[in-house]
Amino acid sequence: MVEVELKFQLPESKKKTVQQYLKKHKAKNIHLQAKYYDTPDRLLAKNGMALRLRKEDDQWVQTFKAAGQSHLHRVEEETHLGVCDQEPDLNLELYQDNKVVTDLINAALGTQAEKLSLQFETDVQRTYHVFEADNTAIEVCLDDGVVKTADAQSVICEVEFELKQGAVKTLIQFAQQWINRYSLWLDVRSKAERGNLLALGQAASPAVHAKTLTLNKDITAEQALKKIVENCLGQFLPNMAVIADGVAEAEHIHQARVSLRRLRSALKHFAGWSSELNPVWEEQIAELFRKLGDTRDEDAIRTEVLPIIQQHGSPELLLPVSAQPSKELSTIFTSADTIKLLLDLLAFAYSEEDSERKTGALKKHIKKSLDKIHHKVINNAEHFSELEVNEQHKIRKQAKQLRYCVEFISSLYPNKKVQQYLKQLQPVQNTLGQYNDLFIAEGIFNNVVEQDPSFWFALGWVKAKQPQLQKRSAKALQAFSEVETFW
Repeated sequence: MVEVELKFQLPESKKKTVQQYLKKHKAKNIHLQAKYYDTPDRLLAKNGMALRLRKEDDQWVQTFKAAGQSHLHRVEEETHLGVCDQEPDLNLELYQDNKVVTDLINAALGTQAEKLSLQFETDVQRTYHVFEADNTAIEVCLDDGVVKTADAQSVICEVEFELKQGAVKTLIQFAQQWINRYSLWLDVRSKAERGNLLALGQAASPAVHAKTLTLNKDITAEQALKKIVENCLGQFLPNMAVIADGVAEAEHIHQARVSLRRLRSALKHFAGWSSELNPVWEEQIAELFRKLGDTRDEDAIRTEVLPIIQQHGSPELLLPVSAQPSKELSTIFTSADTIKLLLDLLAFAYSEEDSERKTGALKKHIKKSLDKIHHKVINNAEHFSELEVNEQHKIRKQAKQLRYCVEFISSLYPNKKVQQYLKQLQPVQNTLGQYNDLFIAEGIFNNVVEQDPSFWFALGWVKAKQPQLQKRSAKALQAFSEVETFW
């Protein structure tokens, strides 16, 4: 069974208000005590799965969960065991007639099923009620409790909205009303993920990278765009949850930035594919991107530019490290404005196609969009060196956006041709990226040279290198302007 749900963290200060609101609607209460099982090397968790035994008041339920097609969907198979004289053991034989679950478990565990053992537990008081909105039934659950291991525990205070019947879009719109009222913030991390981290003594799961997108050739351009937005959010939301929780590492922030760049590229260059797009989304995403900061630029200078300068005779140089303001980022990513934007994007991605202007002929739309951005990149190949520096860097951004757009639709074309095109685009990205790094380095070195005169050599070196990289960039662009497109 595939379930659709949205999960939010609830500030402790708002818990009482939510409890009172649910009580007013005659919500029910249930005591949930769950035990989660996995192998010592976490084979289930690594495959996005969970196995648990849960006591629901006096009834026992065994549940298998697996990740669904997106962060809104999940596979969940419950087996009700009823009242038991003694605590039941985990029993995989319950799934012997369920091929989907059996195949998933076998793929994850192989021959390691006998190594399954208790890893952590949750103890939660759940208050729940089913609300009706626009012919849609939505169960709202407030979970208040703890996730715990033998020697550690963490508080659970979250609100879930589960679609019992009706439209996903209505579920999202309904959840939207709770954001301002109760300061909820979107969190795609499950209790199982949080329990595993607690058991491992870790603050966060590894950063999530972009996943390859496979599009069906028979869908419309609008449906394709919704799949692309869903794919970008699939990368952004797990990284954003870690940032919002204040436990992010540099790579979470970097991958959040990458996902926002990908999303902006799609909304900008495929805007004509749907009349449902809100034109303000692109600017809101750009603002979020800016707030994520530019420490990645400093990292690139530190790891890629400074070592080369030192090879050319500079003394050892140490750039001061800019602290990423994690508290400030947490505030931004838990704000009502940010959560509203994300829910708007989710509502777009999961709405049924209902634009007044239907948009078939997917490849025709792709050709029009990619032709336009491809020509933007090569238009100035002949006189690149005469452009203002800002205009030159604009071409670098366009080349990056072109790559993202090609990757979004690549599954619809012969792989060999796509890879050949991307291989020919790569030198443009590389040289323009290196050229841009020199200007970023110049700005950074200018800021530190007064306090640290050892940077004078580095400053002179990057300024001397700029004309060389400008020529190489122009040459790479001219070569790319001869490339045949595959679409």
